[in-house]
Formats: sequence, structure tokens, C-alpha cells
Amino acid sequence: MRWVTYLSPSGGERRPGVVDDGCVLGYPGSEDLPRLLADGAEALRSAHRRALAAPVEVIVEFETRLCAPLVPDRPVALHRAGSGPVTADPALVRGTDDGVVLPAGAAELVAEAGAVAFHHGTGEVAGYTLACLWSTPRQEPVALTLGPALVTAEEVAGAVLAVEVSADGAVVAGGTVDGPFTGGAGAGAPVGSLPARTRPLTAGEEFFVDGGTLGSFELRIGSGTGT
Repeated sequence: MRWVTYLSPSGGERRPGVVDDGCVLGYPGSEDLPRLLADGAEALRSAHRRALAAPVEVIVEFETRLCAPLVPDRPVALHRAGSGPVTADPALVRGTDDGVVLPAGAAELVAEAGAVAFHHGTGEVAGYTLACLWSTPRQEPVALTLGPALVTAEEVAGAVLAVEVSADGAVVAGGTVDGPFTGGAGAGAPVGSLPARTRPLTAGEEFFVDGGTLGSFELRIGSGTGT
């Protein structure tokens, strides 16, 4: 299963949906994705069946305005290659369509890409989403991009999770996402592994992350809503 959160074209509210055959199918229930995860794996499967059977709307995937699949209710613990772990405040979370804006006075950003694991309320891993932590060269966090989708653990079972990052068409970083997906702020807290660290990136560069099973996204450095 692949779950997204998107802005509905009929009203503009945030709505969870499932990706199927190149389209996003709006979930017809009132729950958001964090609520569906909290209710456990079977509840998520049931919601998926409901979305496939009776979607509230159907949107072509590439025309869908995506938000972060879900915004955590506590800090995200992030394990980084070559440096110690950090935590990212939920206020830093952005979707892949939000872009990334350079803060005032900053000419460059460094990206650290990988994945974040989210958990069911029962404690087991529910799924993974691509993640990119944006920081100034002084390692001050600016944003945490999540998305485009939350891919369930059963869909990625047995797959090697890896990311490859390109800027202006040239590969600048890559690595295997091998955890650890533990050590978050309490049981079931979101935890990420960021094995791919880029060089400093400047405004206008075209940034692309290929996450294989987890999907891909692209944006232009310094553009977007930043929210």
C-alpha cells in the first residue's frame, strides 16, 4: 500500500488517499493518516479497501498537490552518516511539493537524504517514507521533507532500501537505508536513517532523490512555499 496526504481540488482540505494505477484515490472516511496508523495494520488495510472501492475523488497522480504523508506529533530522531543523531521538530516537516526555501542570509543548503519509519499504535513499523533533512553549512536544521508517499512495511518487505541524490543531473550522494529505526522519543516514535549527504547546494539547482521502492521526488533549491 502507498498512502499520501494531498490537498483536495474540491475545497482545498488535506485528505489521505491511496496511490493506485497512476491515480490518487481519496479516502472516504473522516480519519487522517496518523489516526489510521494508530488503529493498527488491519485498520489500515480496511481503509485501503474502502478507498479502492468507493473513493471520494480520483486525481491523476502527477496532478495531485501533495503534502507530507503525515506530520508526526513528536520530534523525529534522525541517524546520519558520519555524524551524531539529531532530532527534527515536527514544525520543520514539509511535503515534496512544498519545495525548500533558503533562510535569510543563507546562500547554500546541505541535504541529507534517506527514509523515516513510522509506527502503528501497537508498536510495529507501519511503513517508510523518503526523507531529506535540509541544513545550513553550520548544521542548523531548516526543513525536513517527507514524501511523496508512506509505503507500508509489507510492500517493502525483503527490499533493499537505498537512495541516490542528484543535483543538476549529476549524482552527488547515495547510500543504503539500513536503520537503525529505533531510539526515538518514546515507544513508536518516528525514526529516520539518512545515509546520503550532499555538498552545499545553491539556489536554482535541480534536486532529485530516487528512493527505488519508496518512490522519488524533485524540487528546485530555493523555490516553493516553504510551508
